[in-house]
Amino acid sequence: MLYFFPRKYEDRSQMSLLRTAEPGSTVSIELTAKQTFMRPLRGRFSKLLEVKATDKENQWISLKWFRFFKGFDKKFESGTPFIAIGQIKVFGSSGREMVHPEIQFDTGDDLHVGRIVPVYTEIEGIPTKTLRRILDSAIHLGVDALNEELPSWALVKHRLPNIGTAIREIHFPSENYSKDETGAFANFRSPAHQRLIYEEFFKFEYHVIRQKLNHEKEKGPTLDAKKLAASLAGAKKKLPYTLTAGQDQSLKDIFTDLTQPHPMNRLLQGDVGAGKTAVALLTSFAAMDQGFQVALMAPTEILAEQHYNNILKFFGATAPVKMLVGKTPAAERRVIQARLDAGEAILIVGTHALIEDPVKFKRLGLVIIDEQHRFGVDQRRKLREKAIEQTGQQPHTLVMTATPIPRTLALTAYGDLAVSTIRDRPPGRMPIKTHLVHAGENAKMTDFIRKQLQEGRQAYYIFPLVNDSEEEGFTHLTSAVSAAETLANETYPEFKVGLLHGKLSANEKAAIMERFRRNEVQVLVSTTVVEVGVDVPNATVMVIEHAERFGLSQLHQLRGRIGRGRHASTCFLKTGRPPHIPTPERLEVMCETEDGFKIAEADLELRGPGEFLGTRQSGALPFKIASLVRDQDWLLKARDDVLDLLKNDPDLKTPENVSFKRYVESKGRVESAHLKTS
Repeated sequence: MLYFFPRKYEDRSQMSLLRTAEPGSTVSIELTAKQTFMRPLRGRFSKLLEVKATDKENQWISLKWFRFFKGFDKKFESGTPFIAIGQIKVFGSSGREMVHPEIQFDTGDDLHVGRIVPVYTEIEGIPTKTLRRILDSAIHLGVDALNEELPSWALVKHRLPNIGTAIREIHFPSENYSKDETGAFANFRSPAHQRLIYEEFFKFEYHVIRQKLNHEKEKGPTLDAKKLAASLAGAKKKLPYTLTAGQDQSLKDIFTDLTQPHPMNRLLQGDVGAGKTAVALLTSFAAMDQGFQVALMAPTEILAEQHYNNILKFFGATAPVKMLVGKTPAAERRVIQARLDAGEAILIVGTHALIEDPVKFKRLGLVIIDEQHRFGVDQRRKLREKAIEQTGQQPHTLVMTATPIPRTLALTAYGDLAVSTIRDRPPGRMPIKTHLVHAGENAKMTDFIRKQLQEGRQAYYIFPLVNDSEEEGFTHLTSAVSAAETLANETYPEFKVGLLHGKLSANEKAAIMERFRRNEVQVLVSTTVVEVGVDVPNATVMVIEHAERFGLSQLHQLRGRIGRGRHASTCFLKTGRPPHIPTPERLEVMCETEDGFKIAEADLELRGPGEFLGTRQSGALPFKIASLVRDQDWLLKARDDVLDLLKNDPDLKTPENVSFKRYVESKGRVESAHLKTS
């Protein structure tokens, strides 16, 4: 209960007068009841309770309730004093009213008025005032029993209050705060807030950085630097293009890791089409040249097949690579397993099939996870365990994501990983123009797409639903199935229209995608199944229907399916809203920039960290009060302090770290286990 924090605060430290209260402002006013009316209503609410009252200057106001408990009206006998807290509204020429104000009859009770008052997330069945009283009782009963868990030096360094004071103040700020400090509470910048924010970040960073240090103590396969350089030089000659500066730097980072005696644990991030796969393949062949087996795990069969085909295209049909997915025939599986059992240096590209029990590696030295946020911690761990079973060593691990991760998030959720970033745009890539299409603006867009199709280009139409839905809130959405029929029969009858969605079998999906790649299908109607793993350079147009139903990161991923060839590309974000109604901010961001890192920062601010984490941790980030967006400064302070602590007193032996040691050996064990990422 003590850690059930207020979501906001209201300044009720000063009583207002009706004469000076601004319309729209929330105020506390001392009133006297004058008249009470119960008015009948039609429809949902059968009665309206209206109380007319006056303030100290005899100014009138009307208080209204559409919902109220039995007997509530009897409390407003003429002459009864009370305090009303609510938003001032104006009706008619000069009438003022409050709708559903909070009422305080005991004007001497200072828990709800005359101070900075906490406002909590509502709990069904518990009125706000009752909840406030419960929290007040909890503080009196339990706050003095809380144990301090932060190191004493950290509190002194940042001038932070102890835990008891912080908890007491965060719920019920004391009356000696100035007007400026009232704003600090509203903005979560009070000393009490800062102490609890810092504590959450400090504990989290301690667990994550310690895991990273422990990982570095483990034994891993050490590769020879000169042989790596020779392998890279030979493999580069087979590529049909020159690597970008970002790709070269990433390879340098990775190869440095591979020569260390401990296993690599690196995140390779880059925008859609930045060339992460090429880096992964060059790393794979360098490891194989030194006798190691490599596993590349992708989230879908479509993506696994694309990786497999690209390898054969670049390195030839004789390249030591095999694909292992759910549909791989038993006979082929036996051939693959025989080559693995023989210790052959081979690259196995696959899906979840790689972690199934029958599959065993004899000399697995490198694990590559593509679109890592689509895999759970346990799935990644199982693949690594297959190496430990045979060699007793952790394999090197490279995880890749096309969802650029903001720095603050990388410092927290991915703090146990070294990070390499490819920011360059691949050579020859054309920019993508993005336009909003409002209701009634469809014809111009359709004419543009028809011209593109006539010139030999191809187009995507993306929908959030497979079939029409009768569920509440979805009846206005067009489905992929019905849209495919309309586009094929009415809009583009002279072109072939295909349909792709997640309910199709793997074989059906692959067949449709192959027809689209060969330009046997000119318009592909699809759900978000194309978000990852489809590479059709001839596709230059994408229409995202009901774009407001998609997240910013997802929109960016979808848009990345076009602009992959030498022709200019265009993305249309369709919304059912007319031009005069504001569109969601994320759609405006999409039109302003193609930079995945700017989009990632905007997405973090708009929606929080969940989009980036995926299934990384069962509880995502365990922050009750800290915000990665609002509190970046405290995150960096906490991280620096943890690094100093682990450098100067890693075993927590000094007296000033005793309190934190007690935490680490008790609650900290459980919290650390929940945050395990490897």
